[in-house]
Amino acid sequence: MRESQRLAGLASALMTILVATAIAGLAVGTKVGILLLTDQNAGFVIYVPAVALVAWWRGLAGGLVTTLLTALMEVLVFLPPMLVLAADLQGEEIRLAAYLLGGISVSVLSYRLRAARDRAERESGERHRALEAEARARRQLDELIASERRANELRDAFNSVVSHELRTPITAIYGGAKLLARRDRTLDDATRQELVDDLEAEADRLYRLVEDLLVLARSERGNIELSAEPIVVPRLVQHVVESEQARWPAARFEMRINSGVVAARGEDTYVEQVLRNLLSNAAKYSPAGAVTAVIVDETSEGVRVRVLDDGAGIDPDEATKLFDLYYRSPATARSVGGAGIGLFVCRSLVIAMGGRIWASARPAGGSEFGFVLPRHDA
Repeated sequence: MRESQRLAGLASALMTILVATAIAGLAVGTKVGILLLTDQNAGFVIYVPAVALVAWWRGLAGGLVTTLLTALMEVLVFLPPMLVLAADLQGEEIRLAAYLLGGISVSVLSYRLRAARDRAERESGERHRALEAEARARRQLDELIASERRANELRDAFNSVVSHELRTPITAIYGGAKLLARRDRTLDDATRQELVDDLEAEADRLYRLVEDLLVLARSERGNIELSAEPIVVPRLVQHVVESEQARWPAARFEMRINSGVVAARGEDTYVEQVLRNLLSNAAKYSPAGAVTAVIVDETSEGVRVRVLDDGAGIDPDEATKLFDLYYRSPATARSVGGAGIGLFVCRSLVIAMGGRIWASARPAGGSEFGFVLPRHDA
């Protein structure tokens, strides 16, 4: 380390001498040229800028070396017509001393100006960095406060969902189970089957809500796990549609699957969860007997799935808000129950799988909810 520093210092000193020699020679040569052309002695006017330049560029040592070299060249070079070296310095002592004094003064002044400028730049840079650090700290503090505020809001909303949305199916399951378990009451087969059907429906509702809440918790922590396996989307859609048709007997689901659809990349359980949420919403928000079309095809982005319903439709201004956590459209919030987390979960899962999800109003009425997943490379 010390050896490299010593070599670097020697190289810098050598460069300073070379620069000073070159500038001094150029200054003297310029003076000779002006003297030959105009018979005017412009030495001092030329030497001062040369000394100032080297002192500014290479520091005080460079300015002093340039001063010395130009002074020596000035008194040693005999001007025309002979242009030969002269060793006689008699009568030049005063001019040489004056020039050396002026050159030293100019070198010191130029060096100090350069040092002052460098110091001002450093201080300015330090102030700038300090302001940037302060701004970053302020932004981080604002982000921390906003994150804490959002966490509190999410916690309050989560508690509200748990206390209301979970209580309903749990209460229904608990009450139905108590009725079935009572030995002092005889239930006919129809009543018993009705209770069993209610228990199954509420248990399925509870299961789906818990699934959504688990995804919500994972997405808030940013650790949704993916296996990115190939998915045969048409087969998966057919399975989910058949399952949802049994759950919503008053709804009608129709599948339109294009031939030759390639495998998509993602997690089959997550795709199922997204489809169940979309089909469930279509059944809830559409009138009884309305047809909901499920279309599977392929685009330049990948494998696309669209759910087209004949419900009340959506406001175009709300298309993106529908995927926000706990958001529910004022037009349907009172008529249809819900927790406001299903579409948020859908968006989180689709984005985690590298896809895109959207909602839009259909021109003839109703809504379109769709998503696209990337193709599987293999």
